[in-house]
Amino acid sequence: MMMKTKSAPASEQCARLLLSAWNSGDLRRLRETLTLAWISAEPAGWPLTGEDERERMEMLATIADAMRNWLRCGGESPAEDLQVSVQLLQHLAGVQSLWRENRI
Repeated sequence: MMMKTKSAPASEQCARLLLSAWNSGDLRRLRETLTLAWISAEPAGWPLTGEDERERMEMLATIADAMRNWLRCGGESPAEDLQVSVQLLQHLAGVQSLWRENRI
């Protein structure tokens, strides 16, 4: 029997891509990921579905800006700002919910 799988929303896919680059610790990879065209409020090729998805994509753009600022400052920007951004990124990527499900 073949099961139909629902693909993750564009915002979740983008968040996972950015989170993966962040977690790699490879600054070159992070810079490259942050230059991709999909990181904007209205990315070409990623049709937004509804207001919730549009808001999630806007949050991703804000997170990307915070990471770009961190890179520009050579890692000297306020750690609290970056911590909040990473936590939001984990939430958008669905990582936190996966972690909770696996703990049960």
